[in-house]
Parts: sequence; structure tokens; C-alpha cells
Amino acid sequence: MPRGQGASHQAQVTAISDAALRVLDRDGIAALSFRNVAAEAGVSPGRVQHYFRTSEGLAAATFRRARERVRSDIERELDHAGEAPPRAVIEATLCALVPRSPSQTAELRVAQLVELHSATDPDIHEELRSGRLQLVEFLAAQVAAARSESNGMPAHEDRAQADDLHRVALALLATAEGLANLTLADVVTSEQARDLLDRVIEVAVRAAP
Repeated sequence: MPRGQGASHQAQVTAISDAALRVLDRDGIAALSFRNVAAEAGVSPGRVQHYFRTSEGLAAATFRRARERVRSDIERELDHAGEAPPRAVIEATLCALVPRSPSQTAELRVAQLVELHSATDPDIHEELRSGRLQLVEFLAAQVAAARSESNGMPAHEDRAQADDLHRVALALLATAEGLANLTLADVVTSEQARDLLDRVIEVAVRAAP
């Protein structure tokens, strides 16, 4: 853990980034300025500029904070699952992507803006791509373990099986993100989205390896 000035610096960066997230969620990306974020955080514009230097630096830090908070939601779900079986780990991971509270709804709305911004920011784009690939790998491993647990057979290691698991993991992630978007659009409720996810996961886990 950082100490002294390092800890204080990080606390300031986090507090200002969280204020920027609120501005972004409420007023859109055009409102993401030193002045607006400073007013939201209750500090001077000069202090915001001190920590983030440029408007591009502020935007990048805000988007990374949004990703960090979504990742923290996933980690909390996994911590809650504890030593749960792989099937429950898959459910906890994917359900964390579906908003259940106002704060999670705000985080995911901002995450959508991050997606749009990534088209013009190669660094953010690569971070998003890398993060998703890691999540797909994690889900594939959990699906393999869940299938093995279900049929009592050890997981196969051949290329065809690996390709199948990768496709299944991609489909699960795409389903979760699609349901999250439908939830944000008030097409389905959070409970309906989670019920649909549960059914899709059940099919994926029980499919023949």
C-alpha cells in the first residue's frame, strides 16, 4: 500500500476521477472539463489540472477509473462466491456486468462512453481489448472446469476443445454485455437479465465437450 504523499496523491486522483465519472454520467463527454470536474469535486480547476495536466489526461484517467470500478464489481462478486463451484463463479462474473443499483447503472453508462472514446484512443482501445481477452480466457477455464465437474470426466486439452471453450466464453460475455445494454435501455429488468443469463450459462455448461 502507498504511504505518506503517495497515498494522499492517489486518494486525490481517485476522488477527482470519481467526480469526473459523475459529470460524465450526468452531462456527457462534452462536459468533461477541468472547470466542471473541479466544481463537482469541490476543488479548484488548478488542482484538477495539477493532477491530470491536460484534458486528454483527465479523460484517460476518468475512463480507467470507470473500468476499475466495473472490475471491482466483478471481484466483489467473486469474493462473495468464495470457493464456489465453477458454475457459480461463471454466474457471479457475468452477473456483475448487469447493473443492479444506481451506482452500477452509472458505471456501466460511463463504460459505454469509454467504448466510444476507445475508437479514437489507441491506448484505451488496447486496454479494453486486452482486458476482454483475459476475461474470455478466465471464463473458458471456468466452463471447462464446470463441464468436467458435471460429467465427471477430466477436461480435454486438444485444440478443438480449446477452440470450442473460447467460442462459448465469447458467447457468454457477449450475452452478458448485451443484456446489460438492454437493462440500461429499460428493455428488461435486472432480474430478467440475470434469469436469462442463468439459462444461457446452464446450456453452456451442460453442452457436450
